[in-house]
Amino acid sequence: MKAEPQRRSPAMPAPSDADLAYMAQAALTWNPSLPPGTVRASVEAGWLTLSGEVRWHCQRQDAVNCVRHLPGLAGVNNCITVQPLVPQAPFRDTT
Repeated sequence: MKAEPQRRSPAMPAPSDADLAYMAQAALTWNPSLPPGTVRASVEAGWLTLSGEVRWHCQRQDAVNCVRHLPGLAGVNNCITVQPLVPQAPFRDTT
């Protein structure tokens, strides 16, 4: 009995930067720990950059965790800032 060669599915092309940005933004939108519109995603040469401002460090980390495994992503730059809880008073020199 002759063994038939295995059929290989054609390799999927790498997603474009626009596709990656769309998938990342969709994942961020569906993340329940992130308030709507607080984190933005942009992609250049396969590198995803997250930007925006959140209240808690765990939200910053959640944003990275929900997009880090997107197929075709080269890496993630996390530029999300965390809002300070207490506004900083301006420094006054009293001397």
